[in-house]
Amino acid sequence: MAEGDVRKIRNIGVIAHIDAGKTTLTERILYYTGKIHRMGEVHEGTTEMDWMDQERERGITITAAATTVQWSGHIINIIDTPGHVDFTAEVERSLRVLDGAIVLFSGVEGVESQSEAVWRQADRYHVPRLAFVNKLDRVGSDFGRAVADMVDKLGATVLPLVFPWRDAEGRLLGMVDLVRMVVLRWDPEDQGRRVETLPIPKEALAEAEEGRDRLLESLSEVSDAVAERYLAGEPVGVDEVRAAIRTATLSRLWVPVLGGAALGNVGIQPVLDGVVDFLPSPLDVPPIQGFTPDGKRAPRHASAEEPFAALVFKVATDPYADRLLYTRVYSGTAAEGEIVLNATAGRKVRLVRLFRLHANRRERLESVEAGDIVGVITSGPVLTGETLAAADHPIVLERISFPDPVVFLAVEPRSEREERALREALERIAQEDPTFQVRDDEATGQVLVGGMGELQLEVQLRRVRDEFGVPHRVGTPIVAYRETLARPVTITEEWQQVVAGRGQYAKIEVRFEPLPLGRGFQFASNVASEVLPLEFVEATRRGIEAGLGASPIGGFPLTDLRAVLHGGRFHPVDSSDMAFEACGTQALRRAVEEGGARLLEPVAEGDIITPTEYLGEVVSDLGRRRGEVQSIQARGVVDVIRCAIPLVETFGYATQLRSLTQGRAVHTLRVTRYGEVPEGIAREVLRSRGYDG
Repeated sequence: MAEGDVRKIRNIGVIAHIDAGKTTLTERILYYTGKIHRMGEVHEGTTEMDWMDQERERGITITAAATTVQWSGHIINIIDTPGHVDFTAEVERSLRVLDGAIVLFSGVEGVESQSEAVWRQADRYHVPRLAFVNKLDRVGSDFGRAVADMVDKLGATVLPLVFPWRDAEGRLLGMVDLVRMVVLRWDPEDQGRRVETLPIPKEALAEAEEGRDRLLESLSEVSDAVAERYLAGEPVGVDEVRAAIRTATLSRLWVPVLGGAALGNVGIQPVLDGVVDFLPSPLDVPPIQGFTPDGKRAPRHASAEEPFAALVFKVATDPYADRLLYTRVYSGTAAEGEIVLNATAGRKVRLVRLFRLHANRRERLESVEAGDIVGVITSGPVLTGETLAAADHPIVLERISFPDPVVFLAVEPRSEREERALREALERIAQEDPTFQVRDDEATGQVLVGGMGELQLEVQLRRVRDEFGVPHRVGTPIVAYRETLARPVTITEEWQQVVAGRGQYAKIEVRFEPLPLGRGFQFASNVASEVLPLEFVEATRRGIEAGLGASPIGGFPLTDLRAVLHGGRFHPVDSSDMAFEACGTQALRRAVEEGGARLLEPVAEGDIITPTEYLGEVVSDLGRRRGEVQSIQARGVVDVIRCAIPLVETFGYATQLRSLTQGRAVHTLRVTRYGEVPEGIAREVLRSRGYDG
């Protein structure tokens, strides 16, 4: 692919809070670009991108879906992501491989808690973005308030390019375009396909001129051409304005803000123009970095002339060919049938099939090139986050990191003969979803599945029944508790054994100290190398780390503690790495037994949006659940409660909230941190694990 062609590629994601209108917007994009000939609706269960049965039943996006459209001579690869917090991994892995994003905000609710979460994810991956304020045709919508929310809650430097044009009753008529200084009106009889360009009416002219002035003043900071004309009082051309907006967007200095009503077919074409005009091509972002087999850092540029390198960011079960790999090609080219290297695993695989993706459908390709997002079927196993590379130019790209599960469920087959099928189905899903984990509970012998929330586990376990045909029973939810040291303690541990006829000896003195919550594990050594060789110091560290997986008290993982090695002794013949590892593990065990443990629990934070008349009942119920109200913000006829609540207290909360508010309140909560469990509750939890101390 020539450089000019790569410049006409846009790899973007659509991200937002749940129910902000992502899938509705994507459906309109597919319609106006000619990809589909009839718009589906989320509430009717007829959208292209929400193709899973559960997505259509629940009216939410569960899995990220990819498609490709063309607009103004450009190829736009789009990933529509879920908005529910339980499926945050889908957003995480999508942002890892995207060059730009459209972030949706509701014009009624403004910036919500999950909006902040996805915004921070985009920040972490340095993704330039375009904002779209949706639902401006709804009663109570306020474009200016939503833009102010972006500044106040996200710290964004915004660049509004439009504002709503309304009639005297407040009904949305169209959008005022501050770049071209015209009014845009969408024809409802033509489902918004035809966009009329009209002069700005007198009643909106003063606001338009003020908005245009603010826009040019901001752009003067990034464009000398705009600055010269603006300061001289000369008109600034549309092309100069667009070029300056592109510069500001690519540098992530500003976020252009558009608006409209996706369900009402208002404002979609300017979003497509914005993607083409303002968001980056693969050549506008820094080259991807990886590591060669000798450990050296190496870049891969978005060019067909460079060696092939691609990252598998998602694995999906394929009914016809085992597994389909969602893959971002960063450099080079590859053809169907070609042998490439799974550089992460160190084994070669054949590219059996290559596809252009459209939700659950696909179009066969002969080859793929730098900048593409495609589907791949290979001859051997490839997992999420692994790198496919040219066999003669191996490189390993940075893997995608995912959060640990915070809630678990016990799962058991209905009969012993179904146990193997159940485990195979669970393992298949775990390979697809990195936040879905399967493990055995040593205390009970049960199979546990873990994830980010009840909804995620419910969705995946229903797939076990429906897709894999394995009936099963599930237990009640269990949160992922952790433990930390209650008080500092110094342990002198000596390990002396005979293993396979050979003596094994190690002696260490370690001080263990609790750390502030969220600090993890730290290790340090004050021992001189002549007292204890470095390899034995490292073996001690590995032994302590190995013991962090399960506390001797509750059996939960240990965290937030420091181990400082102060002394030790070794035998020139009988000491070994194995002896010091075992000694380190035993020292940690004794430290927890002697120093005691504090139980930690996941804490969820987020928003509850309730009609004002139910505010008192909702706040009282939060108090009964050990919740903490952080702020209450009035939004017309509703109040937004920002709160924190222990995750264990949220089980069944959706049903209770509906009951308290006659089904009118909604909530979004996600785990953000761990907090200490009150002593009485901690005692009960530990007693249930067989500990009576």
